[in-house]
Amino acid sequence: MNMTRRTGSSARAQALVRAAEAVARRDAERIAREKAVQATLAEFFHAQGEIERIHVEAEKTAAPFERTAGDAVRALDRLGETRSGIAELTGLAVVRVRDYLVEESGPAQDAQPASAQRG
Repeated sequence: MNMTRRTGSSARAQALVRAAEAVARRDAERIAREKAVQATLAEFFHAQGEIERIHVEAEKTAAPFERTAGDAVRALDRLGETRSGIAELTGLAVVRVRDYLVEESGPAQDAQPASAQRG
């Protein structure tokens, strides 16, 4: 077997071409990946913005009902129900009952039984 060794500038030039092609392939793969990452992040940030917008709108819509629920929980407390009793009756977690009870009282104070108001 006659293995002739290439020498000289042509071998060096071919090696440089092959190296440049390998780097170009790697760069093209990296660029394609970065473009995919960018597109995926754009989808994520768009979805995140919509989620935040919807949550803000939902909170505005739910606010009067949250106040009513809190007022009712505070009324049950004034009627002598325990936190765990209120949680059992309403299906709320005890932590949520506590949150309602520590919130500022709203119009529910006017809804107290007359005996509690005089009291």
